[in-house]
Amino acid sequence: MAQPESAQLPLDAEHAQLAAAARKRRSVDSFARAALEGFCWALLGGICGKLFWDSSPPPPIFYPLVLLDLLLLWDAARAYVRARGELRRELLILRRLREVRMLLGIDPAASARP
Repeated sequence: MAQPESAQLPLDAEHAQLAAAARKRRSVDSFARAALEGFCWALLGGICGKLFWDSSPPPPIFYPLVLLDLLLLWDAARAYVRARGELRRELLILRRLREVRMLLGIDPAASARP
């Protein structure tokens, strides 16, 4: 059901703004960063474990590697939490975009779909 012309102008502007915001999917980049850092954390953790297990006194490089490993874990967790927040905001934008598209008559109502 289409709105009268005077009511469509603010909806058109909101639609354009929401469509532009929906194109920016920053959560994907943050999830990819968290996954890559998590993989590097696990790999470096294995290297640190091997160094610790095989050496009677750990070599001098062991402690900086452990510090780097902990930093990777912290940053991966931070990136994951940030990605979850970004995803939540993106889903709200997409939900409102669907409502506006339905009000403008671009998409059929959910009850009219087969």
